[in-house]
Amino acid sequence: MGVQEKIIHARELLILARKAASTEVRADELSSIKRVRLCLGLLDGLPSDGLLGEFAARLARLGVDQKHYWVGTFYTLLLSPAARRAQAAYFTPPNLSKALIRLARNEGFDPLRHAAIDPAAGGAAFLSTLAGEMRELGASPRDILQRLHGIEIDRGLARVSEALIADRINGTIPSGSVVEVRDALKARHTKNYDLVIANPPYGRISVDELRDKAWEDVCHPGHINKYALFTERCFRLARPGGLVALVLPSSFIAGPLYGKLRAYMRMKGELLTLGSVTMRNDVFVDVQQDVSIVVARVGTPHRAERAVSFGSVTGFGPFKPTLATTLPTKPEEAWTSAGKEPGVTFGGATLTDYGANLRVGYFVWNRQLERMSKRRSAKLDLPLLWARNVRPGTFCLPKAKSGKGIDFVRFEEESSAIIRKNAIILQRTTNNAQSRRLVAARVSPTVLKKWGGFVTENHTLVVTAPNVATLNTLCFLLNSAAVDARYRRLSGTASVSASLLRDLDLPSPRALAQAIDRHGLCEVAIEHAYAAGASAKATLVA
Repeated sequence: MGVQEKIIHARELLILARKAASTEVRADELSSIKRVRLCLGLLDGLPSDGLLGEFAARLARLGVDQKHYWVGTFYTLLLSPAARRAQAAYFTPPNLSKALIRLARNEGFDPLRHAAIDPAAGGAAFLSTLAGEMRELGASPRDILQRLHGIEIDRGLARVSEALIADRINGTIPSGSVVEVRDALKARHTKNYDLVIANPPYGRISVDELRDKAWEDVCHPGHINKYALFTERCFRLARPGGLVALVLPSSFIAGPLYGKLRAYMRMKGELLTLGSVTMRNDVFVDVQQDVSIVVARVGTPHRAERAVSFGSVTGFGPFKPTLATTLPTKPEEAWTSAGKEPGVTFGGATLTDYGANLRVGYFVWNRQLERMSKRRSAKLDLPLLWARNVRPGTFCLPKAKSGKGIDFVRFEEESSAIIRKNAIILQRTTNNAQSRRLVAARVSPTVLKKWGGFVTENHTLVVTAPNVATLNTLCFLLNSAAVDARYRRLSGTASVSASLLRDLDLPSPRALAQAIDRHGLCEVAIEHAYAAGASAKATLVA
């Protein structure tokens, strides 16, 4: 089966799994025990009717890796959407699990001698695969169970995980002996492991939910993220000289809010591998988050001269290294990976090279309601442009949040917050339903002509430039797939970072102008402009 056939097959299975789970949830008020029984029935191939029977029949034709993945995924689909989001219960596909384990083995992890733990065990994607590889190499079931450990907060899912591991080794597992039911962020452990491997949950968490102040080492106040906390815990669980192998949202590589996490990782270990997960929509068929992988050896700080292997991995093949290079000198600085993947080129320019300025939208409407009105009664009452007014391919016009009329903001005196020139507005926050992270539109010239200026809300970014021609070029550029893809490699979060956008690699104005003259205003022209910049850089280096 080719890659495209595998993608289609996975999507079809997901649709069927959702329908079967929805039918079961509607038919019964599912308890944890009921969910476990349904999943174990799928694992054992027990006969069922209806959609569940059809789903079971499809699973029976799969290999053990895929079958285990879908059994675990089915358990999460039986949860309420709120519970699934709270647990961030989305699992690592089999081939990605294998790719990460292969990287760990290449760095010295020995399945016949070493112990491993997954503190976010979920559907046992890593533990089940490790158990299978250990068994194939000749390890006994008893030996395997003594060297594998997992932690899972959901009791039912922990039982399913142990059943999947037992299926790998053709044995039985006493309940709770391999996967303990605990909150990994609150658990106390004295044992250390040769390999700590995980795809930790993500999402915000409050200080009140935490036991200690370890978060201060990896998070900025006001932005405490679960995956950063799990990363800190993983480094603590590894023995000196041991390995940490993680699947993380790509935002950790360059996001400005993850500087502390990057500095912590460099202080606690040597970074060995950083990889982008390409074809993300086809690897995580039910997740919109951009993800990357990281492998580190714990025990000694990362040396400045230590080259890190950059590369990429899909859900359908091994990790492919493309370049070995050192990390930036400053510990918190971004580990930019754009340009280190196959077919990705550096343009060598930024917004500054276009003479453009970028700033965050000014008006926080829910804190200044008294300044808003539906009518303009003074010259310094300016129309408010909302993020929702931004639509690519059309001019941006003011339209009230309610959808009727226009919202105006009153100023008592002239202010730098008032924009009185042609500009581009970008949505500062996007959602999973949108195909692009960067969404931009030019403000209609009629806005300036009619009102003399405008103001934008704080969920927007505003770009100004020396002339309209440059603005048109930048608007096209920012809405392109090429630029959007490069931004996604820097940040996996829904919020668009002004600092990342200011430093985002763009094709040079000259190379872009030449490419547009040759190919027209199209995606091909942008890629050719990027390639021209890369060629020029290579010539200079030579």
